[in-house]
Order: sequence, then C-alpha cells, then structure tokens
Amino acid sequence: MLPQYLPSSQHAALASDTVDVADVARTVRRQWRAVIICFTGGLLLAGAVLLFAPRRFDGKASVFARPGNAGGGSSISGRMTGGLGELLGGLGGLGLSGSIETELQLLRSRTLAGLVVDSLELQFRVREPARVAPSALIADSDLPGAFQPRTYQFERSGNGSFVTEYEGRRFELVPGTPGQLDIGTVTLHSGNLPQHFTAKIYDREEAIDRFTKRLTATKAGGEMANVRFRGDDSLTAAAATNSLIKFYLDRRKTVDRGTNERRVEYVSAQLDSTAVQLALAESNLRKYQEQSGILDAEVMGQVELEALAEMRLAYTQLQIDEAAIRQLLAQAENGSITSRDLAAYPSFTGGSPVTPLAQQLSDLEGQRIRLLERRTERDPEVRALDSTSSVIAANILSMARSYASSVTRQRQQMQSRVDSIQGSLLALPAAAETGGRLQRDVKRLTAIYTALEAQLVEARLGAIGEGGEVRQVDVAMPQRKPAFPKPWLTMSLGGAGGLLAGLVAALMLGWFGRWFRDPMEIERAIGISAQRIDPTAPLLVSGAAGARSVLVVPLDARARAEVGTVAQRLMRTAQHRAVQAAVLDMSGAQVDGNGKLALESGQIGATIDKVEHDNTVTIVQLPELSSDVTLAALRENRPVVLVAPPGPVDRARLAHAVDTLRRLQVPIAGVVLSDGVPPRALL
Repeated sequence: MLPQYLPSSQHAALASDTVDVADVARTVRRQWRAVIICFTGGLLLAGAVLLFAPRRFDGKASVFARPGNAGGGSSISGRMTGGLGELLGGLGGLGLSGSIETELQLLRSRTLAGLVVDSLELQFRVREPARVAPSALIADSDLPGAFQPRTYQFERSGNGSFVTEYEGRRFELVPGTPGQLDIGTVTLHSGNLPQHFTAKIYDREEAIDRFTKRLTATKAGGEMANVRFRGDDSLTAAAATNSLIKFYLDRRKTVDRGTNERRVEYVSAQLDSTAVQLALAESNLRKYQEQSGILDAEVMGQVELEALAEMRLAYTQLQIDEAAIRQLLAQAENGSITSRDLAAYPSFTGGSPVTPLAQQLSDLEGQRIRLLERRTERDPEVRALDSTSSVIAANILSMARSYASSVTRQRQQMQSRVDSIQGSLLALPAAAETGGRLQRDVKRLTAIYTALEAQLVEARLGAIGEGGEVRQVDVAMPQRKPAFPKPWLTMSLGGAGGLLAGLVAALMLGWFGRWFRDPMEIERAIGISAQRIDPTAPLLVSGAAGARSVLVVPLDARARAEVGTVAQRLMRTAQHRAVQAAVLDMSGAQVDGNGKLALESGQIGATIDKVEHDNTVTIVQLPELSSDVTLAALRENRPVVLVAPPGPVDRARLAHAVDTLRRLQVPIAGVVLSDGVPPRALL
C-alpha cells in the first residue's frame, strides 16, 4: 500500500482558486520573451509616434472676465422688496449672466469659432510643406455650401500661376487674384509662395467642428479663464487663440452695451407707466376715505366694537334705573312714600338732592312714632308732623318725576347711539373690502415703483460699465517645441504600456497557453496532483491508499521511455517504506489473431490479478491511454499515474487524458513530470 505524498485532486482544485505571487513571478519569468517583445514593441510604437505622428502646437492665453452689473439688478431689488425680485426676474434676463461659466460658454460658442475660422482661413489645412499656417498661403476664400473634405495639389506653372486638378478638372489660380475652384473662390497670397503645396479643404461647418474640438476654455480660478487651442503649426495655434479672445472682447463691448441701453429704455418706460398707475390708485384711495369717513376699516371696527360694548352696558343700566323709578312713581301714586320705600332705590337717592329730604322724612317718621306712644293721631303735634311729611313727600315725588323723565331721555339717546354704531359695524365689511383693495393697489404699485427705480440705476451702471471689466491678461505666443508628441513622455508611456502588455501576455500565455511547464500550472488548470521527479526525494502518489495496483500510463509515445523510470522509482520508494511491491511491465502487450488481448500465454486481467495476489502493491507499466491494452487494464479500483514526456506538457493532450479517465470513473493518482533523468540516477 503506497502512502499519500502528493496533494489530493480536491485539495489541488481548491489551491487553484488562489493566486500566489511567487507563482505569478515564475510564470512571468518563464514567459520573459513575451515581456521583452511587448516592451520592445511599446518602445517601437512610441518611436513611430515621435517620427511619423503629426506635430501639434498649443496656443495659450488667459482672460480676466468680470461679469457686468446688468445681471445683478434682480438681486439688489430682491433684497429691497423681498419676493418682488422674483416678480421682476424677467428684467434681469435682458443682461448677461453673472457667472464665469457663462463667459466660458461664450468663448466656446460656434459663433466665435466661425469668426476665427474665417479670419485665419482654417477651412484649409496645409499638409505639404508641413507646419505652415493656412493664412500664409491663402489670402481670402469664399467656399459656401457643404462638401466632403478634398485634397488639392497646387503646382507653380511657368507664368507664375498655380495649377491644380480634381476629378479630371483643371483649375488655375493667379496669386493676388480670386480664382475659381469647383467648390468656390480662393485667393492666394501674392508674396513669396512655395513652388508646390498640398492643402486639404473642409466646408465651413466641419472646419468649425475641428476648431471647437481642439479648443478648451476652462476656469483658472476666481474670474480668470484659460483659453487653449491646439493647432497644426505654432503660428496658427497662437493666432487662433488671440483672435478668439479679440472677437470675444469685441462682442462684449458691442452686444452688451446695446443690451444695457435697451434695458434702460424698457425700465424707464415701465417706471413712467407705474408712476401714473400709482398716482391714480392714491387718488382713488383718498376719495374713498373722504366719502366713507373710514381711514382704516380694521382699526375703526375694533374701536366701534369696544364703544358698542360700553354703550350696551350703559344702556342696560339706564333701562334698569328707568324701570325702578317707574315702580317708585307707581307706589307714590297709590299712597304715601316712606323712607323705607326710598331706601330700596339707591340709584335715585344716592348722591342727589333727594337724600336730605329722605333723611328729613325718616326723622319725621321717627318723631311721629315716639309721639304716638304718648298721644293720639289727632294731637296737633302729630298732625303737624304729618303735614310736614306730606310736604316733603310731595317734593320727593316731584323730583322722582323729573328724574324719571331724565332717565327716559337718556335711554332713548343711548338706544339711538347703539343703533347708529350697529349700522356702522354692518357697513364695515364692504368698506374693508373696498378700502383694502385700494390700499393693496397702492402698496403693490409702490413696491414695483421702488424696484423699478433700483433696476433703472443698475441698468444705467451696466451701460456705463459696458458689460463688465473684461480684458486679455496673457497673450498667446508661438511655441518652438510641439505640445505633442513629447519625446520623454511618449517614450515613457510607450515603455510602460509595452511592459504592462508584456506582463499581461506572459500571464495569459502561462495560464492559458498551449504548454504546461510547471507542476503548479497543472494543479491550477487541471485540478490534479503533479510532481516532478527528483533524484533526492521519494516518489509517492495520492489516491493509492487501499489500492492493490497502480497503473503507470504515458501521455504520448515520447513518454514511453519514462514509464519504466517512474515505475522503478515507485517500487523503490514502496520498498523503502517496507511495502512489498512488484513491477509488471505490460507496455509490450499485443493483440492476438482472435482479437483478444494477451500477454504471452495468459490474459491481461489474470496476469494482473495473479501479481496482485503475490504482492501488496503491483505497479503496472502500460502503453498510451489510446491503446487497447491500457483500456483493458483500467478499473475503478486501480488509480492511474500519468507520465509526461520531458519538456513542456501539451495542455490539450493532458486535459483529454484526464477527461477520458474521469468519464470512465477511473481514479487519477497524479501526473509525473520527467526531465529525462536516467534510471540509475534515481535508484
């Protein structure tokens, strides 16, 4: 029985899911040729770019773009009038935007790009001689309409003119004189021109597209903007940048000023109209207040309600006093008035001339009661007291009648005032509606008038400032060295890209290439154990525990010579482990004339069984897996050791052998890689 030494196939499959840095390094080292080739290719590609790529030059300039005052009107009026700024926001739209992003969009606009294209003749691209500005050859052009880009070769003729042909048609251009092409009119400079030149011509829209693609306008910080244009030559790059800024400044000084002036006119007209409406609203409010007598319906209503409550309280008290005095008069008419009767009406007697009379009447009544204790009612003194009491009672009755009349008049007057206040209160809702509407009109028109005055001031300041402070800070100058390609940067990028591509190619070739060169690659890709024969180490296989036979099968004919070496090494290792083992060489078995497999005089199966019976472990040497002898020896209880030939292992062949054994459900003990070591070196 062979002890386990190599990892099992399950363990190898798990190990293949991880990537070891050392394994990656070994793979890259083995595929060093791919790394060198890709690195060299990257350098060559960078060199080709340096040699053959067209040069590009940058024109750089900076602009100070402080937005004008026209855009800030709505913010000031908003702070002055609150939400009214939103109502008048449309007026601010007539000015320029107050952000640097708006200025950048203006610099990138196709309108400015078209002006630059027309001024520098950028519809032409001079291809030969290289790095020559189109404006140095073309003085003027008129190329209307759309057409496909086309190339013209101009040659100087004997009379000094330039001749070109396109699609079989011949055209002649005289320098300084407009000449006709099939797409429009072109005027060449009359100065020093080369003997021949080649130009590619674009229609205007495509030339504008090419210009905008090469133009960048970015925010540098604060209110500064950077403008850069990448051209085919240094003169055009600098001239295009400066021309763009020039046209931008010109439009800011003309369009913005006109906008501010129109804004002043519009706001002035609105201000006059609002002033007329405000005066009319104030007049209507004054007339209504004079006619109605109500200055403020809300305040007046509150005052009237408080007065009505007080009057209702006084009116109720008068009603009570009137009812009381009427009752007193009714008692007086039915009989005499006593001091006790007067005491029941304090509102009549308290604090009035009736009080002393009531006191006298009370004193007389007391005297009469004391006299009647000694005398009769016919006594002269008693009669004198009665006469005096009658006189006092008559005076009190007269006063009571006068008081009752006064209370009645006060009640009637109070009732009239209460009715008047109630009528005024009933008229207040209508007055509040009308007066509130007139007051709201006055307030609204006043706020609008104030905001319009602020807008007028801002518009006048915008007209004075001409759209804000805008000026060119840095002027673009022609550069001596091209912006693209840069030698060091291009070579560095080419080398780094080639090195990266080489590493990727090395890993791809090592992991997915045709050949296996390392046991770790086999374990990672196929998922089975693999070991290289080492003369100093034993050769032990996994999956052989409990098996009586181990089949040693070569991958191809080149590995037949290594099968015996592996079998002898397995047997020697088993003997060192005190395991009785024998080697059965069936690699030379043939098929007899009856179509049966035979080894000399016995059957293959019987031969293997007999050797298994005599030994603990039988190591069977077999031919290739495609051989009928090997197929006859395969069993589910006989693990197979695949022997690879010296050198790289064919990935497809090994995968096919493993798939075949797995379909037959034959266990695979592993793969042994041989370096062609002679058997005596292994023993």
